[in-house]
Amino acid sequence: MKRTTHSSHYISEQRRNYFLYTLQMRAIPAAADGLKAAGRRTLWTARDGKKYKTASLAGATMPIHPHASPDDAINTLAGRYDNNIPLFVGDGAFGTLLEPKAYGAARYTSVKISKFTNDVVFKDIEVIPMTENYDGTLEEPVHFLPLIPIALLNPSEGIAGGFKTDILPRSLEDIIVAQLSHLKGAKRITEPMPKFTPLDNVSFKREEGDKSVFFYFKGDYEEIDGVTIKINKLPFGLVHSNLTNHLESLIEKGVIVDYTDNSKDKIDIVVKFKKGNLRGHDKDDILSMLGLVVRHGEILNVLDFDGKRIWNASPVDLIRKFTDWRLSWYVNRYQRLQDLLKTDLQRYYDIRTAIKNKVGAVAVKTASRSELKQLLEEIGIINLDYIADLPVYRFTEEEKNKNQLRIDEAEATLKKYKHLLSNEDERRKIYIAELQEVLTKYTKGYYNE
Repeated sequence: MKRTTHSSHYISEQRRNYFLYTLQMRAIPAAADGLKAAGRRTLWTARDGKKYKTASLAGATMPIHPHASPDDAINTLAGRYDNNIPLFVGDGAFGTLLEPKAYGAARYTSVKISKFTNDVVFKDIEVIPMTENYDGTLEEPVHFLPLIPIALLNPSEGIAGGFKTDILPRSLEDIIVAQLSHLKGAKRITEPMPKFTPLDNVSFKREEGDKSVFFYFKGDYEEIDGVTIKINKLPFGLVHSNLTNHLESLIEKGVIVDYTDNSKDKIDIVVKFKKGNLRGHDKDDILSMLGLVVRHGEILNVLDFDGKRIWNASPVDLIRKFTDWRLSWYVNRYQRLQDLLKTDLQRYYDIRTAIKNKVGAVAVKTASRSELKQLLEEIGIINLDYIADLPVYRFTEEEKNKNQLRIDEAEATLKKYKHLLSNEDERRKIYIAELQEVLTKYTKGYYNE
């Protein structure tokens, strides 16, 4: 009798696991920190703030990144004309206004963590959840704890396993204003319209589609005379080369006579029309004619806060849920600080006990360290090794007064931490203050220092 093997279940399971893996590790950014795995790993590797050659940073990341070299991820996070706020500061060729993705070879460019990343993305880095890397030899972050939903700040796209994401950028100011409104109890939050800072371009129209939301962007021009205009702004989503190709087609069709492209650090394209071709057209007609109106669909798919499911979010829902989620982590912050302070405070108490029992005089008479530790234990010292290692001068009357000041200060701070841990409203006030500080410090929107 011929034996048959039913492999369909195994194949389906393996396919499912692979799809999940590609979604989680490569294609879809996390709601928690707005990053894909490769970008998160490069930021983690560069957290010391040193300047790295891009190729060197990519290599240093490989022990926690079991895929191709992550230099593309580094370029994406450093691109000056790809982001509202780059998370890396790039030195070298990291794109131009005309060619945003004109990155130099990784061996010729360098990056370091930006101040924005340090202040906003790495906030509370001491309490981020960690997990083992792919072979169990190191640890890497599950996610960072940024103060804002980074997923909405910079453009992001990806596709894998039947899901895709295409997230449009929003301004830092609009995101934080919405967060502050939510934290202050607003029942309704205005959805921030997409804005791309390098082009100073804000969407002017929102349109609901069957499976996605569409946003319209338009460029700008100034009229020089009855037959000549100068294009001075591109809409988000229109590449300079695509515009010039469109202008070439308009020449072939006889709509325009010619154009002169002086663009470099800014858009400067002079277009000459045939006589009469501008007559009777308003500005919107001319923008459409020139291809300066772009419709861009947004599919806001992110990994949920557990990192296990795809969440098709709206910008307002993401802002609300992110802000509530992030606020909950303030407990971890103050629990850690309280635990550290309790450790320090116990040492101060031990010094006070040691001074009271004249340990300085006793220590010089003991025959061995073990004998000294035994005596310390008998008088109620907790940190035996710490006290045994202190120099004798730490047990003098003069030191007693200094130590008491440390105790008073630590006890007052400990009381503050306990109050914060028991009062969400107070933690909320701190979050509000920190968001307002970010808003004040990074008012430019584009910050690359």
